[in-house]
Amino acid sequence: MKKLLLRLDPHRQSFVFFKYGKFMWPVLLILSMWMTYHWKSGFMDTLLNNIFVYAPNYLTHEMLGHNLVGNIFYRALYTTAPQLGNWIATLAGNGIETLIPLVLFMSLLRLEGGRWALPPVLYWLASTFYGAGVYAQDARACSLPLTSSDMLTNYKPGEICGDWHYILKPLGLLNYDQWIAYTFLFFGSLLCLIAIYSAWYYWTHTDDFMMGKPAPVPAMQANDWAPPSIYTPREDNFPGGRNQ
Repeated sequence: MKKLLLRLDPHRQSFVFFKYGKFMWPVLLILSMWMTYHWKSGFMDTLLNNIFVYAPNYLTHEMLGHNLVGNIFYRALYTTAPQLGNWIATLAGNGIETLIPLVLFMSLLRLEGGRWALPPVLYWLASTFYGAGVYAQDARACSLPLTSSDMLTNYKPGEICGDWHYILKPLGLLNYDQWIAYTFLFFGSLLCLIAIYSAWYYWTHTDDFMMGKPAPVPAMQANDWAPPSIYTPREDNFPGGRNQ
């Protein structure tokens, strides 16, 4: 496991390698559960559904997810497995929306000094889980207003079901929509707290990260003197050598 983590994060920049206090993780988990319980509050909606994350999430969900990737799978499977193609096209919305910040986060781990960009990207990733939880919670009720993938057609509440209705129903998981939704909401809350904590940790441990960087080794100059090795004596010192 450690080898895998080091391969993914060779510079040990992510929250996995932080020096946590004794009660830090229990506090993070308790706060995450509190945020999950209050996910309908104005505070949570402002925190994880504001214009700064809603715009990129909406564009990646509709344009890249449904209209590009989803359409490719839908057309490719239209004649052989149309139901599967339609299911993948539906899943592509939330899938691509979450995959983009996740890939960006993994790429920054391999970039030395990329830690300064990790907190906002982790926060972006948290917002995608929060959004998935909001719509998964509505999978059976179908009570939320929706916008079609053409980005122009608006549906009134209850007029049409969201993506997660059509994602969970073929899997036989529609009756578990609340459990799935609260799982997404919990991960979104936890990732949001880790993003905030990471920003504080990087700021207060800058010297530690700088000290962890190996110092460059000075190049050997031509006039530098080096002591002779005792393991390779000159032939004059051998018994029977030129001095004998």
